[in-house]
Amino acid sequence: MILVAGATGRLGSQIVRRLIEKGEEVRALVRATSDSSKIAALRTLGASLFTGNLRDTVSLQGACNGVETVISGVSIIGTAQPGDSFEDTDAHGTISLIEAAKKAGAKHFIFVSFDASRFPDSPLMSAKKRVEEHLKEGGIDYTILQPPPFMESWLGPMIFGDPSSGQVKIFGKGEGHIPYISSADVAEIVSRAVRVPSARNATITFGGPEAITQREAVRMFEEAMGKPLTVTAVPQEALEAQWQTAVNPFEKTFAGLMLGIARLDEQSQPLGEEFGFQMATVRDFARTAVHKEDVTGSGS
Repeated sequence: MILVAGATGRLGSQIVRRLIEKGEEVRALVRATSDSSKIAALRTLGASLFTGNLRDTVSLQGACNGVETVISGVSIIGTAQPGDSFEDTDAHGTISLIEAAKKAGAKHFIFVSFDASRFPDSPLMSAKKRVEEHLKEGGIDYTILQPPPFMESWLGPMIFGDPSSGQVKIFGKGEGHIPYISSADVAEIVSRAVRVPSARNATITFGGPEAITQREAVRMFEEAMGKPLTVTAVPQEALEAQWQTAVNPFEKTFAGLMLGIARLDEQSQPLGEEFGFQMATVRDFARTAVHKEDVTGSGS
């Protein structure tokens, strides 16, 4: 049995799907306040459901009973509910899940983290580091996965913008290389890490299929749409000032993430052969995003 925490999230739901497709038995940890349609979708996939909360240690013990592997990529960055914080949920809550897994006799804990060394300090980064350090203290085999920036986040409508409007946003000069990856491909890597021996007691930092600049990503969207886009570049100096002065934990974290993207310039780190498969490129992502917009627009 594999327990997936954060199963109603974008990444978590895809992890559940990939595991079930591989014939694994999956238990999805969901909140009582989770979207009912997302819970229904997990049930339709074939997952068993367990209602609990990372801030409720009693529920975590029940969730982990009879489980061999626990997977968590939980973060409140886009799903915060009343009472959540990076300290209480992302850090302490995940550590409580690790301890519950140990107590229940689980053999393996997979943590989807982030390479915080490439980004300025923030409450989210501090929480990720604390969890990683706790896992490395022992008591259970661990796999720490450190994916690069997700296409859906950094090239999606909430941050990058809606290309159909003709307006998009980049951070800094947009000339540093970023090894973007799709959340679906991260889910596939997570599902493979369950059975790959070399993933045990390892921290695996990896990239997507290629590293491109933000401006190259804009050109790929322009090619997919067949028209030019107007680009607004947020100066790195403005991002640095925002990060330095932010007091609210969420504002500090978002500012740190945007500043990190503005500074980032690195090539993609390949995975080992055990994880090898063809990943989606940013060009693939752009074409799919434009196609979805065309379909939605034609039906409105």
